[in-house]
Amino acid sequence: MKSVEQTMNRRDVLKAGTIASALALGGFLSPLQAAGTSFKLPTRDKPLLLNSNESAYGFSSLVKKALDKKAADLSLYPFKAEEELRSSIARFYQVKEDNICVSNGSSAALQAAIYAVSNLANELNMPFRIINPNPTFEFPAVYAKPLGIEVVNFDLDSKFNMNIDAMKKSEREFDGISLVYLCNPNNPTGNIVSANDLYSWVRNAKQSTIFLIDEAYAEYVIDPAFKSGIDILKDGAKNIIVTRTFSKIYGLAGLRVGYAVTTPELQRRIKDFLQLAGINVCGAVASTAALADFNFRQYCVNSNVKSRQIVTKTLDSLGLRYAPSHANFIFHEITGSYDDFAKNMRNQNILVGRQFAKFDNFCRVTLGTPQQAEYYVKVLKTFRQKRYI
Repeated sequence: MKSVEQTMNRRDVLKAGTIASALALGGFLSPLQAAGTSFKLPTRDKPLLLNSNESAYGFSSLVKKALDKKAADLSLYPFKAEEELRSSIARFYQVKEDNICVSNGSSAALQAAIYAVSNLANELNMPFRIINPNPTFEFPAVYAKPLGIEVVNFDLDSKFNMNIDAMKKSEREFDGISLVYLCNPNNPTGNIVSANDLYSWVRNAKQSTIFLIDEAYAEYVIDPAFKSGIDILKDGAKNIIVTRTFSKIYGLAGLRVGYAVTTPELQRRIKDFLQLAGINVCGAVASTAALADFNFRQYCVNSNVKSRQIVTKTLDSLGLRYAPSHANFIFHEITGSYDDFAKNMRNQNILVGRQFAKFDNFCRVTLGTPQQAEYYVKVLKTFRQKRYI
């Protein structure tokens, strides 16, 4: 059985190697993709957006064609389009439709999953808490706060890895239901939890433990040490919920479409906390088309590899530490204050990511296209000359 990461394996990336060879893979480059290969100097009105991990390549040409074809359906409610998307996701991962929940962005799926498991704990009259690495994507903790759900944080180690042993110990010792939140790759560091660590933990956890795996950036991963939680679910795990999104590699952040993949029982519970017709016709149609475009995903992955190489080479030359990212961003060291760094970047018409707890002297930066990455490192080098970093 093939892994769900059929979009790009290590051999494909090494074979493609450069952007030029990626462009030669079948002549599939659309005008929107081609726009990502040209670069205009950023201005105050149109800064270089390296702050939110949005796709620098727009969206697939198949998306535009699908939206043009379905324009007449805008007068209809989105139920049919949503069902077609759910069917497409199920076929893509070779699971059943009752394994899938479609949501208004993956953040809505995360929220619904937390509320569903909290509700399950209430039904069973059991204590409930979330186990969380720190720093990580903060929305689960934000969603937990209004309900008074305890969130137990475990700091990353000095190499930016999650403290899996401490999290395991906490999970084993808790007399209640633990929801283990793992953003994989992690945001803001880009680190991954290896397949061996994840598979072993899921398999050997207490029966009352449920894993919530956020794979918003999984399509970018080419490391064979990575294994999607969807594969673990397909191997028979009953205690796992995986969320994914069309906002990142698919370039559809503005349409807000995500989904959860889990067991039929957990799927039914999660759906109870999702809005009916939670996505619109455009989002459903665009996502269905995007999922079918292997070439576009492959192009984005190849480009991202090149951008990462450009940035890490410069960081190495400047002696600045960084986390080993597997996503479309990098978490790197700065010297001096973050506020000064961000301000100096804004003066160069570049917006960078925000500050994160426990790593005050680091900044998360979206990699962008290779051309955007080249511009970013050029600015970094001038900052070194000016002793800003």
